[in-house]
Amino acid sequence: MSQTKHFFGVKALIFYNRTTSKPVGIFRVISNVEFTREIEKLPLTGGHRNGPWAVEAGEPNHTLAATLMEFPDFAFTELDSAVRTITTGESATGKVGTITNKVGTSVAKATTGIASVALIAGAAAKLPFGKVVVVAASATTVNVYIVGDLANGQIPAIDELTLIASAITVPGTGGTVDLVDYGIKITGGSGTTAFTIDDSAVFDARPANSKTTEIAMQDLSDIETLGCVLVFPKNSNKQQVIVDFPKVAVAGTSFAANTREYAEFEMTATPLYDEDAGYLFKKTEILSVN
Repeated sequence: MSQTKHFFGVKALIFYNRTTSKPVGIFRVISNVEFTREIEKLPLTGGHRNGPWAVEAGEPNHTLAATLMEFPDFAFTELDSAVRTITTGESATGKVGTITNKVGTSVAKATTGIASVALIAGAAAKLPFGKVVVVAASATTVNVYIVGDLANGQIPAIDELTLIASAITVPGTGGTVDLVDYGIKITGGSGTTAFTIDDSAVFDARPANSKTTEIAMQDLSDIETLGCVLVFPKNSNKQQVIVDFPKVAVAGTSFAANTREYAEFEMTATPLYDEDAGYLFKKTEILSVN
């Protein structure tokens, strides 16, 4: 009796450049992949007849859907329209960005406000990760909030507004005040401090790190077309199978966050008939000798 031909599991989903055939990325942590080919059946009806006279094929509808449980950069940059920026060299210093005004002009001000913010020497590991918001509480004091996370994943516990420091007096004439627990030094302006209440300013911060990757999603300009290969693992019958889709249209990458579960997202691509290759997809199977 001949062996059954079956699929068991899924090993990888590999996308490649259609011009060069060079891989652009691989998904390995895969929950599910499903290809559907739906063809509308158009019946010819009329007259006194029990059923149609004929049936012709309508427009085919092809979908390649996958439930994926990893978020590699290429999912955003190659399958969508994001731009990636990688920063290194912050292992000793982290980052404290330039403070800029958001509401009003009195907080970030070289003369009567905050002239600058900087790292406290040796405290890069304490810096927050995200946006630090400074809000004027009086003419001489500010409240400081974090919109993000704290170093080492600590949770801000002062109140529900993630207030990390309150009523901090900012000295004038170039004086400084340290947020010791957060690695931030604030330097006052050259004159007498004179904030306008509720004015605000913001700066970016991140603690010491070996690499920072930023993915900035842009407006979608074109639907990308790539090649895609679905790889099945070798089964108990020693069958190995790959399915090549030489032209798939992809656009849109989502993400999710789940309580104490690995996050996953749904990717949907549209396989297209490739005139150069001469097929929609090609399934290739080998029977391994080992």
